[in-house]
Amino acid sequence: MKKTVALITAVMLATSMVSSCGKSATSGSSSQRGEQTNSEHQWQNSETLNEWQKSLLKAEGLPTDIEQLSPSQKRSIQHIYEMITYLNEKYDEEFVYAGYVEPGVMDEETLYARSLSDEKQSAVTVKIDSNGDFTDDYYSVGIRDYCEKLYNDFIKGYFNSDKAVIFIDNFDCKINNLNEIKNDNFENKVGGRNNIFISSKICTEKEFEDFIADYYRWCDKHELVLTNRITLIDIDDFSNVNYLNYTDYYKKELFLADYRLNLYGNHKYTTTLEKKLEELGKNY
Repeated sequence: MKKTVALITAVMLATSMVSSCGKSATSGSSSQRGEQTNSEHQWQNSETLNEWQKSLLKAEGLPTDIEQLSPSQKRSIQHIYEMITYLNEKYDEEFVYAGYVEPGVMDEETLYARSLSDEKQSAVTVKIDSNGDFTDDYYSVGIRDYCEKLYNDFIKGYFNSDKAVIFIDNFDCKINNLNEIKNDNFENKVGGRNNIFISSKICTEKEFEDFIADYYRWCDKHELVLTNRITLIDIDDFSNVNYLNYTDYYKKELFLADYRLNLYGNHKYTTTLEKKLEELGKNY
């Protein structure tokens, strides 16, 4: 489960205006940088909090005195500020904080933010690459939204129901703009990890297995390279499931079946489903 340190609702964001306009943490001299992670990124190590950091902490009901924060909270608020400031300075526009995942054994340190200029308020992620540099997916957000709609349209249309949903994680895109996409063929240039939930109210386990096979055929047709986790879950209403809490629903008491499906392009795949996909489905 993702360890989300803080999450601000849209109302709180509008009220507290949790956005940053300070200096970003790019490469610098060792005398100016403190903490260093395994990714070689050198973080600022300040013993004071600025007004932006205090606003975020206050909105989350946490102390605004740095001496009252735990070491983990202190580290997180400093990292969050550097990561969101990186976005502001790179794109010369204002971003607001939407969530943060601490680094851990199973989790990659991630900041979630939203641009005030984006009417759809799509989530933008900031991570750290192997060279210790900040990376983000802001310019690929439009393509990610396009793919997300395409995926959801197929899944909901397949079952003729809205009791199915998909969440895209680690979106990977080698397409610069939507004009490069012809007939929804992605030429193996779009990938990522898709987390799909299907309600047990709309299909049996056999129909669920058939869906996995037909979903594979659909992705293969559109030349998508994806890692998928597909879960049949005992939930009737997905209205409260979102990007920042969907991992909370990976509970054994909730799901009836849970499979992996990895697509490599050129009709190649691996799956934890014991049956061969070629023998299933064919409803698509």
